[in-house]
Formats: sequence, C-alpha cells, structure tokens
Amino acid sequence: MSPVKLFYRFSEAPPPSIDEVGGKGRSLITMFQAGLPVPAGFVLTVAFCEPWLVLLRATPAWKKFLVAGPADLPEACRRLQDVSAGYEPTADQKKALREGLIAFNEKTLFAVRSSSPEEDLAESSFAGIYKTILGVTPGRLETALRATFASCLDARLVAYKRERGLETTRPRIAIVVQEQIASDVSGVGFSVNPMTHAPDEAVFESNWGLGETVVAGRVSPDRFVVAKATRRVLERRLGRKERSAVILGGGGTHEREDPRHDQLTLQDGQLQALTETLLAIERLYGRPIDMEWAFAGGLLYVLQARPIVARVPARASTAKRPGALKRFLERLTAFLRPGA
Repeated sequence: MSPVKLFYRFSEAPPPSIDEVGGKGRSLITMFQAGLPVPAGFVLTVAFCEPWLVLLRATPAWKKFLVAGPADLPEACRRLQDVSAGYEPTADQKKALREGLIAFNEKTLFAVRSSSPEEDLAESSFAGIYKTILGVTPGRLETALRATFASCLDARLVAYKRERGLETTRPRIAIVVQEQIASDVSGVGFSVNPMTHAPDEAVFESNWGLGETVVAGRVSPDRFVVAKATRRVLERRLGRKERSAVILGGGGTHEREDPRHDQLTLQDGQLQALTETLLAIERLYGRPIDMEWAFAGGLLYVLQARPIVARVPARASTAKRPGALKRFLERLTAFLRPGA
C-alpha cells in the first residue's frame, strides 16, 4: 500500500485527487502543470491535518460540540478553535512542511488558503467562510496553518452543513501554501458575462493592490467587458476604488485610502493578456470559468480559477457599490464545481 502523502508540490505528477488536496488545491496544480502563470507552491493534504482532528475528537470540547444545539453552536465551535490554536505540528507534519519549503528562500512571503474537498460541492456554497491569510512570513507559517485549519470548525460552516443535511462530525481540510504576489493591480474575471449571460463576452473587475478588496466587496472596482472572439474592449467603467490593500515588506497586509480614483487600473494590453489567459483556462476545463488574477512587475499571475456550471440570473452591475461583488460571488459559488 502506498504511504499517505502529507504534501504535494504543484509540479508533482500525476495530480492528486480532490479528496486529498481539495478543489482549490487540485485546480492550482492542474493549471500549474498546464503551463499557466500560477505562482509556485504546494498543498498540505487532508492527511496532513488529520492529526489535529484526532486530538480534537478526544477533548471534552468535542463532546460538547456533538450535542450543541443552534444556540450553543457558536460557543462550542469557538472552544474547538481555541483548543486547536495551541496544537503544535507533529514530527511528520514538520518534516512535510520543511520539504515543501525547500524550493523557497527564507525571505519569501506566502499566501495560505484553505482547500477543503467540501468547499466546492456543486450543491453547496461555503463562500467567505474558509480562511485566506496573506503576506505570511516563514516564521509565522505554523500559526497561519493552525488558523486556516480552524476555519473548518467555523460555526457558520457547521450551521450551513446542518441545514443541508451534510456531515459535520468529520471535517476535512487541506491547506494551500503559495508564493505571495505583491500585486500592483488585481481582481476577478468571468469567461461568460454574469450580467447578461453572453457567452461571447469576458468581464473583468479590478482594483489597485491586492484582489481581496474586490472579492470581499470592500470597494467599487473598475469594470471591463471584452469581446472574446475579437479581443475588442466593449466597455470600460471607472469605479470609485475607495481603498487598496498592499503587502508589507515584513509580512502582513495594510489597507489604505488610494488617491487614484480617476485612473483606470487596466490598459488594453493587460486586458488582452487577461482575456487570452481566461480563454486558455476555459479550454482547459472545457466550460466557462471564473478566475482571480494579479499583475505584479508587469507580469500576469493566476491565483485561483474554477468552473461555472450553471447560468446565473442577471443582476444589476456589481460595480455600483462596495459589497455588491461579494454578495454576487456568494450566490455564484452555489453553482460552482471543482475541475476534472
């Protein structure tokens, strides 16, 4: 019998299963191996996190969690998260982490993201619940891993599962550790116009700095519509872009007011590159997709991508006000599946 794998580099072939690395991890590995501009990284598997779950199941806090009703659930989950925050990695976990970090130097900053097999179920949306931590230094990586792991114990997630009759007593989570991109401009893209359902139009929304301000709906972003066949820009809409977030040199992030309200974040050459990349990912999946992306130092990076598997009802423009895109993406995620 093959030994249990605790981590996979993005370059390892054949790609692991979604059960091992989650939908997000599997997607990044697939795109990286297809030659798309995905920042380097590795995935700590569901098996990597299992020892912490074993410890949790032996605690009094776990017994209280199992019988917690709706009113008691937030406190029960908070206790589990508090307990897990004190767990140290096992010798095997530390060895896997050291091996995953060999390819990076000691000054590399990382983006740490959850990648649960449950996160991308077609019938379920967990948008905004699982964890992402940006600008993580190597010295803070173990703390970030524990915090990301604890997101699978979030009371909102457990309540959501209970409402839909999903298993709540055997949480599963993998963790993506990826080189952090200090974005000059970033955002999201859709290979089908989510407002009109037009399959021949790509839509991009963007802001200065890190894309989390766009995904989390904290700003009104710029919006661009591009004809996929001709690459002609059909629409440029200037957003207010109230704030931007940046990576700090010593780790972590900082959100600040940004004076560039009257400047478009993307030029035609960048829109061309985004459209070409979006279409390449659409061909890879064989279906419409949405992606998160970033430009840094003139280079384009793909940070995440996943298929859209159902039509989405037309909505008013997501660029109208802060928070609109976040709410739209939460609805959209209910229609998403992991890649093949």
